[in-house]
Amino acid sequence: MRRKRLNHYADVVCKMFVGWRMCDDLEIMSDLPDGTITLNLLTGDALHSIAGPLDLHIAKEIQAWLQQQSEKEGVDVAQLKSATLEVDVDTGKVATNKKKIVMFNFECRSSLKTDETSYQATLKDMHQWHTRITT
Repeated sequence: MRRKRLNHYADVVCKMFVGWRMCDDLEIMSDLPDGTITLNLLTGDALHSIAGPLDLHIAKEIQAWLQQQSEKEGVDVAQLKSATLEVDVDTGKVATNKKKIVMFNFECRSSLKTDETSYQATLKDMHQWHTRITT
């Protein structure tokens, strides 16, 4: 495995989660209790610690990016034992009317594991979601 590339991937997946255009995903997460979302970066699956399985577009986008980048750069992701992104989601640090605006506090931890070592990255970010869908 190529160490520098795996370090890069671990860093980028955190940045992708907090910086991606996730309108539909933010709406889904707005209605969830605070907790941890775990993305399996090899399968594109997402699981919330309380609500269970989620259908998040970002999980599939990150999986596709990881697959595309690894193929382009000659990194065999089949040799990864696991590739995960855990995101602690807290919407209660700033009081808002959650029917109109949600303030997300994300704490991301990525981990790509091989037989030999683990490549990890962390990132904290705050995101305001103003465009709630009215129901």
